[in-house]
Amino acid sequence: MNRNDLAELQFPIECHFRVIAENDENMQFVIETVVMGLGINAPVEKINVSGGAKYISFNISTMVRSLEEMNNIDRELRLIRGVKMVL
Repeated sequence: MNRNDLAELQFPIECHFRVIAENDENMQFVIETVVMGLGINAPVEKINVSGGAKYISFNISTMVRSLEEMNNIDRELRLIRGVKMVL
């Protein structure tokens, strides 16, 4: 998404985050803990395990009230040890 696209977003908006992480048995719990700490009550849904079972992906959908909030959620998810990508 480029700057012009971001400028056109109208908040509040439903935002969908996909988190791709190492397939650790505690990863969903860790992500849920971070999400709850951000005041988000949305479920963390496990959606896919890679072919070699090395990675796992999760979806989180939530309403965000500002670009700053959206960026903060993205940043906090990326800081989780074992998270490889947030889309």
